[in-house]
Amino acid sequence: MQGRPAWDDSETRRSYAAYRLGALRWLGGGLAGLALAAGLSAYAVLVLERAGLGVFIVAAVILGVFAVVTGVGGLLRARRFRRTLQRAPWQRATLRVAGPHLRLVFTASDDVDAGEGAEESPSVDVALMTTSRWRVRTVVGHRDGEVAVCRDENAGFVLTAVGTNNLYGLRPLTRDAGRYRP
Repeated sequence: MQGRPAWDDSETRRSYAAYRLGALRWLGGGLAGLALAAGLSAYAVLVLERAGLGVFIVAAVILGVFAVVTGVGGLLRARRFRRTLQRAPWQRATLRVAGPHLRLVFTASDDVDAGEGAEESPSVDVALMTTSRWRVRTVVGHRDGEVAVCRDENAGFVLTAVGTNNLYGLRPLTRDAGRYRP
């Protein structure tokens, strides 16, 4: 797993495809909502000759725009994840959790001898880039477990764990972001 790009792993490509498919679903649902709003408004004005369906049309437009923005954002993240996964290898880390904050404690590589005075493994404090409850619960479910992390060129991370079949974006925390840390 070390040394070769993460993209070479078939499970990584499946996880990426699942992430991208979710973004495409949001985009498609948003476009369908906008088309529904346009069709309803045309029907209300031309056939029924009344604009009384305005509340439903406005709701469909708002939900459609929200879904389109969510889908486009997901596709942009998927593109960034793919560039990262094609460039960098997976690194093994232990996931520590304390409230909304996460700490990735990287395992020592096989190249480093344990007796060289390296008392503590390198670690980094991060936060999830998602607020979706099911995605947060999935990541927190791997508390004190081993995860695979790929470093982004912008100091972010892409995280996955065995069996999750999904990718999660992480952003690093600054040192003064809070006092409760894992």
